Amino acid sequence: MTRFKRRNDFCTLSLLVFTIYQLEKSMAFTSCEISVLTVNYVNQCPTDSESWQLAAKRMNCEGIEEDCQQGIRTESHQFVFQYHCVINVWRNETLEVCAFNRTILGHCAEFNILGSVIQDNYYADCTKHDPPCPSVYNSAEAYKYKSCYELVQQIRRKTNTISSAKR
Repeated sequence: MTRFKRRNDFCTLSLLVFTIYQLEKSMAFTSCEISVLTVNYVNQCPTDSESWQLAAKRMNCEGIEEDCQQGIRTESHQFVFQYHCVINVWRNETLEVCAFNRTILGHCAEFNILGSVIQDNYYADCTKHDPPCPSVYNSAEAYKYKSCYELVQQIRRKTNTISSAKR
């Protein structure tokens, strides 16, 4: 039994080290400081393909010169500097930004200004929303998961209610 436990612990530790390595590798490819300069706070994000494409054309992310390893490929993914409309870290704002796309794992996509990166918002598990988001999706397709944008509206309503009660 002890031998099995050690082997199981070793496998778990190996998987954890591999995951951390992959995350660091991915962050190095997808963080781009120029993204912060493109941030535009908006009242709402596009919620269909057509309006998403119009917003992307208006932002013209492809026309922005950046030297952040553009078009880097890993074995399984190509990162593209492109339009996103996502929530912020605190889930109280929606913003447009030009950033490298990321694979999002079952959470709402957010833009982290300090890290200059699109990432998962671990406080917003959208696989439990109605309708749910998939367990894996491309951050550039965030418009398909409207419930993430609805979180912003819910938090704004709560904040307004609390502010009104204090007055």
